[in-house]
Amino acid sequence: MKRALLVFMFICLAGAIAAVPAFAEDVVYSNITSYSYTPNDALIANSPIIPGYAVTDSFSLSCCAEVAGASFGVWLSPGDSLASVDWAVTTLPFGGTTLASGTSTDLPNTFFVASGLGPGFVIDKESISIDDLSLTAGTYWFQLSNANTADGFALWDNSAGPSTAYSTYGDPSVPIYSQTFKIRGESGDDCPPPPPVPEPSSFLLLASGLLALAGMARFRLFA
Repeated sequence: MKRALLVFMFICLAGAIAAVPAFAEDVVYSNITSYSYTPNDALIANSPIIPGYAVTDSFSLSCCAEVAGASFGVWLSPGDSLASVDWAVTTLPFGGTTLASGTSTDLPNTFFVASGLGPGFVIDKESISIDDLSLTAGTYWFQLSNANTADGFALWDNSAGPSTAYSTYGDPSVPIYSQTFKIRGESGDDCPPPPPVPEPSSFLLLASGLLALAGMARFRLFA
């Protein structure tokens, strides 16, 4: 009877874990590496003192994707924020077909890390939304420009990742260090599904079940 009860509890526990939806970050391309959040950054500021410059980074998709947004690292003065930035997704660096573009304002910035660029600078993680952009497999370009801040200082953080990058600050045909960014969205059916990552609630449920089983086993031994 006790053995049957243990088997029943184990089956219920397994079923409950299976019913908890898996969680995975919706990232279709990441250019974040161990070298991210370091110097050699690209100027994207726009101010009367510093004219606006554009920086573009490539990102490649192995299958179709529905792009929903992007996040990137930007160097700012402490207490400052990114008031607005122009962005675009194109088929060629600084050219080709513009697939989506816009100006994002009041960006939700999150303090990321103090930096070694110099005293008094920090790195913020910024996020923008991109609506209804369907892309097939191929290589595209994510461009940022005309970043506006209170003091006119903004640098797109360097990552030295697999992306190829160019800047209009200098010779726009000469590659520069690629920048820190992610493209968010959902991969299409022609992509292999990402491995499921259990939610914290799954681990909690599993731990509770194992403790219950251990307690019953101990009760059986000493009964």
